Amino acid sequence: MEHETKRRDGETHSQVQLRVDNVGGITSAEVAVSDGVTLLSGRNASNKSSLLRALAGVLGGPTPPLKNDAETGGTHLRVGDAEYDLGLERRDGRTVVARSDVYASCDELCELFVALTESNPIRQAILAGDDLYDLLMRPVDTAAIRADIRRLRERKDDIDARLDELDAMADRLPGLRTRRDTLAERQTELESTLRAKRDELEALEDDTGDIDSELRDRREERNAVRNRRRTQEDAIESLEAELDDVTAELSTAESAETDASVEDLSAELDRLHRRKQGLTSTINTLSPIVEMNAKLLDGDLPDAMTSGDVVTKLDPDSRSVDCWTCGSTVDEAQITDQVETIEALVGEKRAERDEVAERIQTLTDRRRELESRADRIERLRERRDDIEAELDERRETLDALESELRELEADIEELQRAATDDPEREARLSELYDDISDLEYERGRVVTDLETVEAEIEEIESELVARGDIEAERESVAADLRERREHIETVEADLVSTFNEMMQAVLDALSYDAVERIWLERQSADHASDTAFELHVVRATGEGSVYDDTVDSLSKSEREVIGLVVALAGYLVHDVGEQVPFLVVDAVEMFDADRIDGLMDLFGEHAEYVVAAVLPEEADELAEAYETVSTETFAGKP
Repeated sequence: MEHETKRRDGETHSQVQLRVDNVGGITSAEVAVSDGVTLLSGRNASNKSSLLRALAGVLGGPTPPLKNDAETGGTHLRVGDAEYDLGLERRDGRTVVARSDVYASCDELCELFVALTESNPIRQAILAGDDLYDLLMRPVDTAAIRADIRRLRERKDDIDARLDELDAMADRLPGLRTRRDTLAERQTELESTLRAKRDELEALEDDTGDIDSELRDRREERNAVRNRRRTQEDAIESLEAELDDVTAELSTAESAETDASVEDLSAELDRLHRRKQGLTSTINTLSPIVEMNAKLLDGDLPDAMTSGDVVTKLDPDSRSVDCWTCGSTVDEAQITDQVETIEALVGEKRAERDEVAERIQTLTDRRRELESRADRIERLRERRDDIEAELDERRETLDALESELRELEADIEELQRAATDDPEREARLSELYDDISDLEYERGRVVTDLETVEAEIEEIESELVARGDIEAERESVAADLRERREHIETVEADLVSTFNEMMQAVLDALSYDAVERIWLERQSADHASDTAFELHVVRATGEGSVYDDTVDSLSKSEREVIGLVVALAGYLVHDVGEQVPFLVVDAVEMFDADRIDGLMDLFGEHAEYVVAAVLPEEADELAEAYETVSTETFAGKP
């Protein structure tokens, strides 16, 4: 049956039912969580944290640990009619997820902005004085956005180049149209002149005999051969010019110096890929060791592994444990040192792997460049050989045409001697045939040029038709580019303004009189990857003056407040509540009831469900303001 409760705003929301089995120190527990704020009341070591970790896990956050003496366990969550489940089991001494139907598949968001436990990365960063930028911006895939920016910039450059090309085409149109008109006029002139020459030729050739008829045929044949010879001569001239260009380009490409061959680069790349694989294998082997030991050292040590004398309880750093690797008893500090050493080694291996990956990319680009140059040289050689072969063929054809032309000239001379009865008439006929031959050749070239110009005009006009669509695409790409460029800066600005606004409200509400202001500043840099968030502290003296101070000077309580407010700012700016309307808050024992009330009031304004662990004394003081659940109801509590 679905339970409903009333929020302060009067809206009804589904009650949440949580069941935990064999998680952390809990054997079994069932908890009802109302919308708004629910306080989980219990003494230290009463498994408050275990329940909160179980809740965070089924919401989609970090996987909670199994109970030390259990092989299976898990968390079941019911929100209204919807049910979610996280099943755990032990494999090779480690807690692994056996089944997962969690509330939301956004583990990073949950780890950073939902599970506000003592190990929350943002809270830890504030305590350690680390930079917050990477943590707060992690939900923003800045690498993908920058890749989009590069892609969009390249596309915009391509479009701009295309528009420049269209502009150049448009600038050429007037000249091409003038050229077309000039060629058309020249074609008309040539055709008119040809008709006049042919009419005169026909008039002179009237009433001729068989010899004149044969002479006319030879002359027409000679004109045709002359035209073919001219065509071959023009082609040879063009091919010789192209051969000179190709030979010069090939000589330049072949003479370029190289520091390595494709074979040398391929061998080096093979070696680097093997090195990278070896580094990755080492990292994958060491990382789980670091993570497991870090979790154990964070407080998940089974009681059987620790010494429990009074001194150890007073000074936890002196605690000795039964080493879970060799079985001997050692100080926990020794294991911590070893874990830090391994962690540093993992960092070194990752840095080396990054350097190797960068070297691989450089050599791959270099090899691709050499392969491209080799392909270009091969294409130039093939083109040179093709041109030389075509030149040989055309020169042979030209020689044959020259021979054929000489034979025709001899035939014409012989026929002219046999038919000559009017030397002036024969001279005019010969002149007309030469003129007609020249005119036909010129007309052929004019027609070809005219067709080329008209085709180019048609192509340009066709291309210019699409200019409107190309300009519209450019506007769209430019808008997308602006949006991508502004997105990161917008998120950064929202995080800063949201934190600063809420932090000031918290300082006013929680009565941190000695702290005048705590504010976050975005420190920009030339490179986006160097951008940082810097925290500033302004303190007030008893006399009312103020001065700048550092976060390190704040008390642990004050730094914990900052960490919680920073995490809440990220929760709001990244709209985490739309996916996970929960906040899970632990480790607030250093706050008194009034300050816990102020924090819970702030969290309750921005999340549908807030579950926070408190000590019984604070829970009693806040019982009238918030729903309270006691750890006394847990089975298997200490």
